[in-house]
Amino acid sequence: MLDRKLPAFLEAVACDRLFVVCDEVVSELHTSLVTRLREALGSHTFLTLPATESEKTTNRLAELWSWLADEGATRHSVLILIGGGALLDLGGFAAATYMRGIRTVNVPTTLLAMVDASVGGKTGIDYHGIKNLVGAFHAPLEVFVDTSFLSTLPIEELLSGYGEVIKHATLMGKEAWQEILRIGDPAGLMDDEWEALIAKSVAYKSSIVEADPTERGLRRILNVGHTVGHALEAYSHTNTFRRALPHGEAVVFGLLIESYITSLIKGTDRTYIRQLMHLARELYAPFFYTCKDYPELLRLMRHDKKNTSGKIVLMGILEPGKVEAIELEGEEKIKEGLDFLRETFGN
Repeated sequence: MLDRKLPAFLEAVACDRLFVVCDEVVSELHTSLVTRLREALGSHTFLTLPATESEKTTNRLAELWSWLADEGATRHSVLILIGGGALLDLGGFAAATYMRGIRTVNVPTTLLAMVDASVGGKTGIDYHGIKNLVGAFHAPLEVFVDTSFLSTLPIEELLSGYGEVIKHATLMGKEAWQEILRIGDPAGLMDDEWEALIAKSVAYKSSIVEADPTERGLRRILNVGHTVGHALEAYSHTNTFRRALPHGEAVVFGLLIESYITSLIKGTDRTYIRQLMHLARELYAPFFYTCKDYPELLRLMRHDKKNTSGKIVLMGILEPGKVEAIELEGEEKIKEGLDFLRETFGN
């Protein structure tokens, strides 16, 4: 149980004070668990915050800095973050920059946060309309995963997190990918099945991060689907669209588009694309856009951190378990990839 494991871990950590930031929705939905956790941790400073992607701003970051300063946090303090990916990104960046860095412990409460944001040390805020444009690498002391938090997740949030599980399985290779295909819709999985699936996903990502902590080489493969996916996600949060794409869903659409572009350039077999398309249609609703949206999507892609020498770079899936960086000459192949999803997914 989280209220036993976390305090036991912290007993062995030398610190002067504990500071806890909790997603206000989590605090409301899991009142009993959060109350037990606060009692088990003893005397500490507790703050609840709204924790959506729209809260990852300089204003909210400054609010966290001010709170830490006003409450007397020092470089010997520990900040515990309880919430989804947005809170872990924001709180982690505040910790990375306050007094040049204080330690954090992550308690992810969404599937997306459990398999993605809580692991790897990436922190940041959105800026100038670009997702995670400003941030820092700041690895947590420890991550505590408790699948009981999944019981209150809306199905859309569960499936968003599953998008990152799909991505990791793609990278792990054919065996992991076939397991995802056998599962299909994950909504009916039992707790022990979730724990096993999450453990595999986290172990894989951790192995990549340990080999390349600051994303100078191998770790870039974790960005498959993200060049296009981040652009779709960011653009969907403007007033242009009727619905905003959750991150994991955008990643799946990005995987489809980028894998198709890779097949155009490398002539790879499209079995994976067909399988992923079938799975995506089972799990996700269509996301509609038109050719008129391409200039803004391309503008967003040009800000991707993988780009080099003015060229858009994506990590292309050759087949499950095999990835290659693709530098794109011009924009035509991206437009063909956007055409592919627009013309096939909803049909």
